[in-house]
Amino acid sequence: MKNDTLSIIIDAGATKTHFAILKEKSKVDDFSFKGINVNYSKDEDILSVFSDAVAKLPKEANISKIYYYGAGCATPHNSSKIYGFIQLFFPLSQINVYSDILAACRALSGKESSIVSILGTGSTSCFYDGNTMVKRAPSLGFMLGDEASGTYIGKMFIKEYLSLNLSDNVSDSFEKRFNLTPEIVLIKLYQEEHPNRFLSSLAPFVKEFESEECVSRLLHLAFDDFFRVNKKYYNDSENFVWNFTGTISAIFDTYLKAAAKQHNCTIGKIVSDPMPLLIEYHNLFTN
Repeated sequence: MKNDTLSIIIDAGATKTHFAILKEKSKVDDFSFKGINVNYSKDEDILSVFSDAVAKLPKEANISKIYYYGAGCATPHNSSKIYGFIQLFFPLSQINVYSDILAACRALSGKESSIVSILGTGSTSCFYDGNTMVKRAPSLGFMLGDEASGTYIGKMFIKEYLSLNLSDNVSDSFEKRFNLTPEIVLIKLYQEEHPNRFLSSLAPFVKEFESEECVSRLLHLAFDDFFRVNKKYYNDSENFVWNFTGTISAIFDTYLKAAAKQHNCTIGKIVSDPMPLLIEYHNLFTN
């Protein structure tokens, strides 16, 4: 790919930053590094991700355009910060920085109106009119919001564990699997960095034990909380399709659909990784 003109689409979430390299509207390579959320990630960690990405690119490649969609980039301050970091590595490229939810909108809805949600490490939702985000639910982060996200499910699970509300089978399996005790869990939550990543990492374990009534109950509550909190922000929400992306929406789709039905909401697409559809969007609607 030396001397080729390339473009890059970047989908950056709290857990993973996914780079797709395009040549003449066809993907020629992709790779992932650790996640970026500009609200929480240290500057040196963000710079490290871009440095690692540059090392994967052909040295003589001409990067004409970069489309960055990132967690935490909904504010001008954060988007400008990411723009500055990217410009350090790609000073001659046309750089576009957007919120991660716009990536979900473009990937899942194209030019159609819908309510679009991300359920991954965190969660968010918005109303998309086929061109722009018209309204977005307040994003309160993992301490106050992020309903039905991996972090939210992990937080609910840990609360039940520490409150001795889980079955012996689940509690014992949890402690053995992760070599944890209540004391160590509290250290991870209140003394170590990125407690949201620890909480979100528990989602696969929760999925494994979903047949246990104590786990199934908290999963139903988590997704009910999502619709209870988010639905109120959108007028006529029952008349629009709800599209979802993110790992959590895919692996817990049974609970997502059940909660949607209970709240009279219609589910459209559920896609774990938006990147393939996002590439299609750029091929169709951008130069």
